[in-house]
Amino acid sequence: MRSGFSFFWLLAALGLVVCRSTGAEAIDADITVVDSDTGAPVVGAAVSLESADQLLIGVSDEGGRIQWPAVSPGTWRLHIITLGFESVDRELLISGPFSERISLRPQPLLMDEMVVRGIRDADQIRAPVFVESITPAEVATPGADIAQLLQVATGISIRRYGGLGSSSTVSIRGSTSEQVLVYLDGIPLNRAGGGGVDLGAMPVAGIESVDVYRGAVPARFGGNSLGGVLHLRTRSLGGAPRWHMQTSKGSFGAQQASVSAATPWKGFDLMALADVNHSNNDFRFFDDNGTEYNLGDDTWASRRNSDFTSLRTIVKMGRRVGAHRLQVHGVHDVRHKGLPGIGNFQSLQTRFDTWNHLAEALLYGPFGNAGGYRLRLYHSLDRGTFKDLAGEVGAARDHDETTTRGVGARGEIAQLAGQQRLITLFADTRQEQFDGRDLLRDGAPKPSARRRAVSVGGEAEVPVGMGIIVHTGGQWEGFDDRFFDDGNFVPAAPLSPIHDRRGLWGARVGFSADVAAGWIVKGHAGRYGRAPSFFELFGDRGAIVGNTDLTPESGQQRDLGLHHRADDGLTLAEIVAYDNRVEDLIRFVQNSQYVSRAHNIGRASLRGVETRIEARLRLAGWAFSLHAGYTYQQAENRSPFSFEKGNDLPNAPRHRSQLRIGTDTGPWHVHWDLRRESRHFLDRANLRPIAARTIHGAGIRRQFGKGMSVAAEISNLTDNGVADLWGYPLPGRSVSISLSVEHPSSHLSNMSRGNQ
Repeated sequence: MRSGFSFFWLLAALGLVVCRSTGAEAIDADITVVDSDTGAPVVGAAVSLESADQLLIGVSDEGGRIQWPAVSPGTWRLHIITLGFESVDRELLISGPFSERISLRPQPLLMDEMVVRGIRDADQIRAPVFVESITPAEVATPGADIAQLLQVATGISIRRYGGLGSSSTVSIRGSTSEQVLVYLDGIPLNRAGGGGVDLGAMPVAGIESVDVYRGAVPARFGGNSLGGVLHLRTRSLGGAPRWHMQTSKGSFGAQQASVSAATPWKGFDLMALADVNHSNNDFRFFDDNGTEYNLGDDTWASRRNSDFTSLRTIVKMGRRVGAHRLQVHGVHDVRHKGLPGIGNFQSLQTRFDTWNHLAEALLYGPFGNAGGYRLRLYHSLDRGTFKDLAGEVGAARDHDETTTRGVGARGEIAQLAGQQRLITLFADTRQEQFDGRDLLRDGAPKPSARRRAVSVGGEAEVPVGMGIIVHTGGQWEGFDDRFFDDGNFVPAAPLSPIHDRRGLWGARVGFSADVAAGWIVKGHAGRYGRAPSFFELFGDRGAIVGNTDLTPESGQQRDLGLHHRADDGLTLAEIVAYDNRVEDLIRFVQNSQYVSRAHNIGRASLRGVETRIEARLRLAGWAFSLHAGYTYQQAENRSPFSFEKGNDLPNAPRHRSQLRIGTDTGPWHVHWDLRRESRHFLDRANLRPIAARTIHGAGIRRQFGKGMSVAAEISNLTDNGVADLWGYPLPGRSVSISLSVEHPSSHLSNMSRGNQ
């Protein structure tokens, strides 16, 4: 639930009770707030009582109650507001000891990140969705990127092209990176150009949580993802004025500094953040000189041209407009880095600079008597400059600039039908334009492409009794692609462009059922798909030839599992079995010595079991925590080629486990973590194996008061020399030390009070 919903939330969070002087005899007042449908207490409702000379403000407790021991007799104005319910605004006559039970009617409200209704399910506990939410502040070292953060998630595999800030890809349940959808505050980051989303280029700074969806996908993400969804959420607005500063320093020249501040001002909620990161990435690795069986030329070497420097800024602003909420924000990422190439043939001069901008305007609020809506407009701009003047990485000298512009709009409506049934409808439209310039030819334009897309769909949540809830949904997507050359149409036909139109649909059904003692069984089955990217459709006008006859990849997903949550002891337990089938996988097949063409030739079977547990234990002043996960996965290649059929898919280890143990005593926190992957392969023929790896890490943090902490972290404790993705070495042991200071600012507090 996001703070900052109203001025009442701010006052309630501060626990303020403002009383103007009165000489009347005090009377005890007792108010209980309950759900009109279930009779359950409503926790966290902001309640105010106001008379001519007195104002009382508070928050309902776990029993839905709020009490005031000193209320003057007379006429009062009662106001109650809370998310997921209709507000109350009425007069009360208090003449003696007063006790009242107030019933609130549920009202779904589409917010920035979730549907909030009478019975709230922000953690998707009763939805047929297996989702894991990761909080960076709990598991990430300062200066980390999203790829490092996701290493603790169950069912996810990360592949990196080097150290901190290097290109990184993600796989969920054996999928390709193209099949995983990534969102930042609801804005899609996947580009029509293809290649998946580079998580190594995304710092953790300003990220409040990352939600990992495996299997079923909620309607607010379009509901059509062949692999899964990652949703990155930036820090929320609202609350008391606060500021935060952090700095860290580590191995291989790593340095990081960030500052952020948030405050209310003239009815607005404001937040700003700036974060700077740098690393030389000059770690040591073992270089076999490209001769695996000749040990005489093996030596230790340092990574070269692997440095990076990045700057991230976030600005957010929001305010209430009547019963509605308007919010705008912008995220900028600027990055300058080297591309070092593989370990045994390092490039020394190749550079890649990027500039990314996302802007969004969001409006949400109630709709009708028992509904809510959300409207989103967004704009994205991605610019990259690749410079390889010596031809160290590519086949020839290269100096290109590419720009991708995107605009989109999305609308959602959620409506309660009857007492419990919830229906959600959505529609969105978007356009992307890809352009390029050849800087070696005085900025001559390169082939460009444009994609327009529209999608519509919906989902329904229907309780059928005995603790069983059925969920069903579906969507249709339409694509209109055009490919241009040098600003003019390519004459594939006389005076006509290369033009491609296609439709893509998906559907799903799932259920959840209460079993006993906090256990819930849930499952889903669905059909999903992915449209071909520009790269696959149109090629690169060189060694890669596109194929406009490609059909979308499609797949069927099925999963079934048990989920348990509790407040203490074993706080979370989950075991899930999944069986996915993928058809029409798009692969590039070499059809001459130097040319490859995209074809629909692949099939894959992805089966596995995912388990994770979390536990907390208090013993003699010590608090212990345990986070553990294990995934068994069989990702089988079922393509028609005899030399591939039956092999493991690339980068899909059969066994993957992670463990994190922590303990707190007083101001100290200590943790140890372990990640292990079994042997797997880099290629489809299973001729390039990667040995099993076990990576240890440890850290310690000391809290000083409420606002300052110092932490130290050691990664790859045993200094294992490992590599990923065709010989890209990964760092060995590294150490980082950080200082963090966070505190409400008296200056900001005074400024906000003076301007309200």
